[in-house]
Amino acid sequence: MHYTTKEEVHNRAKDSLGLSMDKIYETSGVYDTNVKNKNYIGDAFELWMGVAKNSRAEADLPEVGVELKATPYKILKNGQYSAKERLVLNIINYMNEANATFETSSFSHKDKLMELAFYHHNTNKPKNLWTFDEAILFSFPEKDLQIIKHDWEIIHQAILDGKAHELSEGMTDYLGACTKGASKKSVKQQPFSPIMAKQRAYCLKAGYMTSILRNYVFGDQQDPAIQKHKFELNTPQGKKEASSHPEQIATAEELATSSLDEIILKRLNSFKGLSVAELKSKLNINVTGTPKQLNSILIARMLNLKGDSANEAEEIQKADIQIKTISLKSNGKIKESMSFPAFKFNDIVNQSFEDSDFYDNLTKRFLFPVFKRLKNQKPSDDEIIFLGAKFWYLPEKDLEIIKGVYDDTAQTLRNGVQLEVRNGRVYNNFVPASANRISHVRPHTSQTQYVQGKYSNELPTPATWINRPDNDEKFDPSGRYMTTQCFWLNSTYLYEQITDITEL
Repeated sequence: MHYTTKEEVHNRAKDSLGLSMDKIYETSGVYDTNVKNKNYIGDAFELWMGVAKNSRAEADLPEVGVELKATPYKILKNGQYSAKERLVLNIINYMNEANATFETSSFSHKDKLMELAFYHHNTNKPKNLWTFDEAILFSFPEKDLQIIKHDWEIIHQAILDGKAHELSEGMTDYLGACTKGASKKSVKQQPFSPIMAKQRAYCLKAGYMTSILRNYVFGDQQDPAIQKHKFELNTPQGKKEASSHPEQIATAEELATSSLDEIILKRLNSFKGLSVAELKSKLNINVTGTPKQLNSILIARMLNLKGDSANEAEEIQKADIQIKTISLKSNGKIKESMSFPAFKFNDIVNQSFEDSDFYDNLTKRFLFPVFKRLKNQKPSDDEIIFLGAKFWYLPEKDLEIIKGVYDDTAQTLRNGVQLEVRNGRVYNNFVPASANRISHVRPHTSQTQYVQGKYSNELPTPATWINRPDNDEKFDPSGRYMTTQCFWLNSTYLYEQITDITEL
């Protein structure tokens, strides 16, 4: 199949919508397919578009400069669409990329213009009956491209500095350098260091893809860079009522001279040293509520946002920046460790660290606004001081240590957790904070449960009990259930990451 224009490519992709994968393969003359093949959906899209399987450095359709990508989405419990994963682009050749500029890079050469086909990752439906539900001809909106260029420059500089082995997705905002190939053997040479670096690929982060999905694919926002309708059926501009647009932190003009990180930190740190009372007065905030709610409003106002949460800002959503307020006690130590979402025991056993939700959360970019209490118990607004903010990501060397905690947790679950009753409390043998391994495992709630219920989940191997009370209905005799657990980052570790802003 030969295309002469990008319009022909897009219209062909739109014709695939609603067809089952079975039908697409059949139409393409391929009948013997393996749904367990991880490229099953992507191969179907390329077959439909008339492209033979390839690994070329140029775009899939070089005659019109269009790359083809099939990407999954999921539907959350609240009904919102969300990207299931980051969009992996091309593998980074460290040796070649070192000599490139942004304009001549493999990223710009291959991924500047893409036809994106979206499908619902529906586990309740056979994979061969999945369909492509929407397609867009996508190039980067002007403002996004400025942020992506800065992201590319960070990745490029790491390569030039001989630090490709230290690359992490958390270093950048929209464009990431994600691992490609989980095996330790998946390593590549880098030009300015003898250290072998993990194989990585450029990727668009899941937060960025979710924003595109909600606003442009299944929403009504429009941008000249993004084409959703078929070209011959294109709805004239102005005829469709656009959905409300998320608030924006930075303008394209500001991003032309400063990075997104610089803009955010400049605004936040301009309030350094002020008490919460002074911030409320200066920012015209007249609210009461929990400290968490108040901190959220304060940070939003410091960023010149009208909403009550900076998480609603377009750039924060697209970069999937995790804003984690850190509270220091009067002695300067962190008040508590940082929790991550609760996990299911069977997921830990059946997923590698690199495929886990925990890994996805760890490799995000964090923004730490830091407040210090001048007294620990019920401080007034005058007794809580804003010390400043910083961006942070988890270094690759520390990620390896946490991987050990994850793997040990999985092995403990496979072997059967050891549960012991001492002085009326139940203790387990998961990695504790006292092990000083950066991360530890414990519940997020004070509620405990060792029978099937709201605060527990099922173990893959029955637990081994020591001193379990007999005939106590609080303890399932089968040992199949225990209190739901979370991974945490140790408070002592977090403190080490913010020592540069713990004092004025």
